[in-house]
Amino acid sequence: MSRNFIPAALILGIAVIIASWIFGTKFYESRFSDRYVSVKGLSEMEVKATLASWTLESRIDGPSFENVKQEVNSQANIILNWLQGKGFTKTEIKIEDVSVSRNYYQQGQPPFNGSVRVSLQTKNVDLLEEISGLTTELLDQGVFLSGDRWSNRPRYYFTGVNDIKPELLRKATQAALESAEQFADNSGAEVGDIKYANQGIIVLLPGNRIEESHEFYKDKIARVVASLDYYIE
Repeated sequence: MSRNFIPAALILGIAVIIASWIFGTKFYESRFSDRYVSVKGLSEMEVKATLASWTLESRIDGPSFENVKQEVNSQANIILNWLQGKGFTKTEIKIEDVSVSRNYYQQGQPPFNGSVRVSLQTKNVDLLEEISGLTTELLDQGVFLSGDRWSNRPRYYFTGVNDIKPELLRKATQAALESAEQFADNSGAEVGDIKYANQGIIVLLPGNRIEESHEFYKDKIARVVASLDYYIE
């Protein structure tokens, strides 16, 4: 009887010790698993537009269909030749729309209305920025540009987001980690593993940080904010 009792008691004691150790470990983990800090990391990079577009539109009124049609075609050619003369190629320029319509409803207005829209898409963003301020030359040639300051302005686009994304995210994550380490150091603790991470999205801002769409500016700022939670040990 005693020979069977001693091993059983020993086994029971070992089992109690193991269970206590497991319980204590789980208790410690549950006790400190909610100790974490939420931080954000900002990263910015100056970039330059890689693609640009510009639309020039003109509207013409006249007494007859033939008169307006000839004027529309003439102004389309003037715009086309002007852009080519500035250094753009035919493949970059497209006549989007040439139309002539009759005015049936507005009494006292010219009976025929015409319009022409010429678009330009180019990678030569510096040249476009330079000539976009020379539209008075078109006015001197008899081209009546229509639209407002928004529709007549060139648009500039940055197509290299995927190329700069790794570096931007690396810097944003590093900035977040530095903030977490500063917090931990102030509280006498250490930074552990990442509990949660949200890399955020890359946004583009005007290079001069004005509150306006970045599409109107050749020089831009690419920005990303990463949000991370770090365990504190």
